[in-house]
Amino acid sequence: MTENINPRTDPQFQALKHVMDEITQNKVPLRQPWELAARSTLRAIQHEIDDRNVLDDAELIDVLNQTRIEIKYLLSVITDLDERVKERDAEVSRLERWAHRAN
Repeated sequence: MTENINPRTDPQFQALKHVMDEITQNKVPLRQPWELAARSTLRAIQHEIDDRNVLDDAELIDVLNQTRIEIKYLLSVITDLDERVKERDAEVSRLERWAHRAN
């Protein structure tokens, strides 16, 4: 049984509309380019690790695992620095508005 949906009152429709509005207004966090590249590289390294024989390639597997750890660490450093830059930019904007009002 199908009933007519009133877009003004239907809660599911309203929730969907809200999500679509958030996406189109760029309020949904998107992955940064460095995150996409790092995740792609991490997947490729993991596939290489999975394809290797532990007895024959133990040293290479260790190196690949260490590489994965270092990439994850560097990704977290970049993400933290990006957040600090955003916070600093917000503070600069706030101070500029304050200085503009003071003049």
